[in-house]
Amino acid sequence: MKIAVNLLPFREKLAGAGRYAQKILKELVDLDNSNQYYLFISEIGKVNFNFSKSNINYIIADFNPESVLSRIFYEQFIFPIKLRKLKPDIIFTPSVAIPAFYKGRFYTTIHDLAYKRVKNKYPLLRRIYVAFVTNLAVSKSEIIFTVSNFSKKELIEEFGDKKQIIVTYNAVDENFFRKFSEEEKISFRKKYNLPEKYFLYVGAIEPGKNLDKLFLAFGEFLRENPDYFLAITSGIKWKENELLGLINKLDIEKNIILLPYISELELPLLYRCSKALTYLSSYEGFGLPVLEAMAAETAVITSKSEAIKEFSQDSVFSVNPVNVEEIIEAFNRIINYESEVKEKIFKSKSIAEKLRWKNSAQIILEQFNKID
Repeated sequence: MKIAVNLLPFREKLAGAGRYAQKILKELVDLDNSNQYYLFISEIGKVNFNFSKSNINYIIADFNPESVLSRIFYEQFIFPIKLRKLKPDIIFTPSVAIPAFYKGRFYTTIHDLAYKRVKNKYPLLRRIYVAFVTNLAVSKSEIIFTVSNFSKKELIEEFGDKKQIIVTYNAVDENFFRKFSEEEKISFRKKYNLPEKYFLYVGAIEPGKNLDKLFLAFGEFLRENPDYFLAITSGIKWKENELLGLINKLDIEKNIILLPYISELELPLLYRCSKALTYLSSYEGFGLPVLEAMAAETAVITSKSEAIKEFSQDSVFSVNPVNVEEIIEAFNRIINYESEVKEKIFKSKSIAEKLRWKNSAQIILEQFNKID
């Protein structure tokens, strides 16, 4: 069976949906020795999807993945031409975007409805396109995958229950559970000039992540705790000048560390060296950095998002993400209540251990193999 996989949206730096695609494909490759996979991807994006198996075929797309217009043009006009030539049995899209001018058996992952729930999450053009392809995916897909029961509920409320929607949870790799020696931690801190006392933000720098409230809370926290820092790493940035400009207005730039994009190989160390992850997004379909921190035995301050609470339960410090006082209180609990922090970390690790990419990939493969 020929399975075409649309990896066109993914660039060198991966965010949540890209990580999902990368890990699901890796596990599918390991599990499946009979079907032929045809990966449609840009040359730049291919670095994250290098699989050396005989049933993996690459079809390199000649466009600039940093240009939204170039990618949309390729996805909607060139991609269908390539599919007609290939004649795949299935088109699997792990990031919602499917071509309008092709009839086939689409199996699509819709991660969330952020384009509707967080109006300023995307630039206008991207929001319009995401809305278009999401509606298209719902109408054309034979099977829809999503990453949480929360997202499944939202999809049913928005589009009805006529389509089969299957939950395939996000997960973490084994390297996030790895223990590190003090020497490794010291070496890592030295490499990135990190202090011992730092909180951490991992994720997109964009509206909707409540970074403004994080900066406000951290600024207040610093008045009593001036020896703490906030480290930030991101692969996606939009309206970052406006958000990062707040750092200067609050006069906290000396305590903010703007890190480069940290690869997945080093992310576990980044989490483990920190006091806690701060992830205050108002809306999430899942919230992968929270799970990564949980696996890495790192305390988490996060929002009372229904999707995040679905898997984290009571193992994290949950706050109203727009309530600065609650965020400050969470900072103080992290540094002053060691036994509570240890108890939550113990719970969070046991939860994270139950979520594996292989399990989600197995669910997807079973649906592929049901084709008659």
